[in-house]
Amino acid sequence: MQPSVYANAFESGFGATRRFLVSRGAPLDEAEEIAQAAWVRGWEYRDQLRDPSLVSFWVNSIARNLFRARFRTKLPLPLDAGPEPSYAFETHSLDLRRMLEHCEAADRALLEESLEGYSAEEMSRGTGISTVGIRVRLLRARQTIRRRMELD
Repeated sequence: MQPSVYANAFESGFGATRRFLVSRGAPLDEAEEIAQAAWVRGWEYRDQLRDPSLVSFWVNSIARNLFRARFRTKLPLPLDAGPEPSYAFETHSLDLRRMLEHCEAADRALLEESLEGYSAEEMSRGTGISTVGIRVRLLRARQTIRRRMELD
């Protein structure tokens, strides 16, 4: 890919990448940083891009993966920070547990991986189920939870 083509794609697509990340739940300042990192990574691996017309779509998938990776890594605690007691009661985690109790064990495992930020592609590698199969199972599990929660 020619540098000028990538530069033009960056100029027209950077804002869209940032908006894409914000729509996925990233705070604006983090969306800016992740979008920059994604476009840099795209530049570094531009020789792997097969269709230059899809550069924005490709960079958005890189950005999505960078955003999801944030949730998988645990942030280290500063050395000078002591343990801070937390007295806040998190009701959303109880609601989530209650919803997951309405699932079969296999569906619950898939939903938990999805909540950790793993994509269907990543989950399919670990389970031996196709990517489409993972997406269908996740959809059905969510529908089952929704129906059962409406009955409660």
